[in-house]
Amino acid sequence: MRKISVFAMIFLLAVTLTGCDALQRKFTRKKKETKPIPRLYQLKKYDVKPSAALYSKHYAYWQSWMSELIQDLGDNHKKDVRCIDEALSQLHDMRNILVQEKADALTKHIRRIEKSREIIIKEGLSQYNKNQVLMTLEREDRIVKSEFTVSRIKNDIKESFDETP
Repeated sequence: MRKISVFAMIFLLAVTLTGCDALQRKFTRKKKETKPIPRLYQLKKYDVKPSAALYSKHYAYWQSWMSELIQDLGDNHKKDVRCIDEALSQLHDMRNILVQEKADALTKHIRRIEKSREIIIKEGLSQYNKNQVLMTLEREDRIVKSEFTVSRIKNDIKESFDETP
């Protein structure tokens, strides 16, 4: 009996001295370290000015979106909406680069294309609407390609974006 009590005393003493802390740490979840968000520093401030090259870029994008819209009109509603939105976006950017007179001339064509956009989005394309929209888009495509090419516009580009279109 004495051996058992001595053994129990030694066991209790060992448990008391060592404790359960190591065991508890082993089964406790460790907090994940959060990495700080990297900061981006602008090394150089870019000063973009209207130029023939910038106009040419927007003109090429507009041409691409418009030709895709005319070619695939009516096949996929979401694609039609995306194409006409992108084409209008490029036309707006082209207008912002031009002097007031040419910008006003381009605005008329933008409004006609926006009316076609409303038909595509709200009414959907029936055979009649599709033909009407297609003729309008082809006509505006021809006019913009003939009157607003880069070679014809190079003298009508603004000096800076501060000027109102």
